[in-house]
Formats: sequence, structure tokens, C-alpha cells
Amino acid sequence: MKLFCALVLIALLPVIASCGKKGPVRPLQANLPDAVIAAELVQRGDELLLSWQLPIRNQNGSPLETAPVVDIYRMPYDPADYCPECKDRATLLFSINPELPAPAQLSANRYTLHDRQVTVGQGYRYRLVPKNELNREGRSLSVRIVVVTPPAEPQGLQVKGLDQGAALTWSPLTPPAGMELLGYRIYRRDAGVASPAELLNQRLLTVTEYTDINLGNNTEYRYQVSAVLKQGERILESLASAAVGVIPQKGL
Repeated sequence: MKLFCALVLIALLPVIASCGKKGPVRPLQANLPDAVIAAELVQRGDELLLSWQLPIRNQNGSPLETAPVVDIYRMPYDPADYCPECKDRATLLFSINPELPAPAQLSANRYTLHDRQVTVGQGYRYRLVPKNELNREGRSLSVRIVVVTPPAEPQGLQVKGLDQGAALTWSPLTPPAGMELLGYRIYRRDAGVASPAELLNQRLLTVTEYTDINLGNNTEYRYQVSAVLKQGERILESLASAAVGVIPQKGL
């Protein structure tokens, strides 16, 4: 009898041990959109640029079948507040439809939203929330920045019309004390078009001249130039210069 009881006790030991073993509970992953990809918030002159790419998968790893709408929430905050996320008072700024993204712009699978209603010295937090076709919210992502006084714009921009082109020159910028000049950016828009100007050079220019080609003759284009500077660890873009127009013509 004692031998039998001992054998029964040995057989029950794994069961007893497993009853007392606890591990972390793994939450079920929802079949909802994952967060937006590569979100970035930068200051350009006196405006903020928020950009992102759409998620391609749900939170459970399955592929997204329909591109999600992205709700953009914005919350101003005091830069002295160490934790603006702790008290979310954000309001819905825009819902960006991936097919008709205005007021955002779409280029090379990346969406960009310009926010000009900002104040120097104020912090801004943006929360991006993708929603599926059933209007159910996916994983949100937040970015924030404190707006600073932008450096002054480059001076002396001159634009000469060419045959299907334009030649730009401007005066070298002397960076303010404590800042390092990294280079220049050139922007162009068709005259009479209200959309944001197009950035022409992805790589910063380190010279004070630029030639724009493959333009339409007898069409007016307007150009601006800005400077990109470094202050400590922060990259700043100056205000843009006053716009200068030109009309390329054959024979110039």
C-alpha cells in the first residue's frame, strides 16, 4: 500500500508543479492597422512639416487589403512640460484619405502635411491614427517638436530665363553665431498655383547657383531659396527668400 501511494504521488508531481507555474499573459494581436511608417516632424522656416508612409500590415502580421485613412490629431503644449503625453488634449486636425489626400501631398509613397498655424516657443504634438475600412482605429504613433525662431533667409536671389530653363544665383549666407551652414534648398511653383512649392534638390547645394532645366517655354515659374543650418544637434531651415518669377523663352 505504501508503495502504491508513493507511485501515485510521483505521478502527480508534474501536475502539481505546473499548477503553480505562471508566465506573462500574451495579448491577442488585433486584426487592425499597424502604426504608420517612418513618421517625421521637422520645422521648415516658420512652418512644420509632418510626413509619413502608410502601414502595409495589420498588427497581427497579416497584409493590409485596403490603404487606411489616417487621422491627424494635434496638441499644443508647454515646452516646460516634461510629459505632454500624460494629459492628451489633442483635437482632430485632419482625416487624410489615401486616395484623395488633400490638404496633404503624396510623393513617392510618402505623405506630407504643412502646418503653418504654429507659434515660436510653443511645443506641438501630433498623433497619427490609421483606421481600417470599418472605421476601427489601429495603432497610433506620436511625434512632437518645439518651434524655434527660424534663421533669416538668403538674400539677393536673381533668376534669368533660358530656353526651357532658368538660371538662379543668390548671395552667400553668413550663418549666425553658433550655427553651421550646411547648404541651400531651391523651391519652385508654377505661377498662380496655390499648392506648396516643390523642392527641386534632394541633396543640399553648397554653391550659390542652380540651373533648372526641362521647363515649358512661355510659362511663368516662381523660385525661392532657403538655407539649412545646424545648431548643436538640431537641423534648422531658414525662412524662404522672396519669390522671384521668370518666363523661359526660346532663343534666350
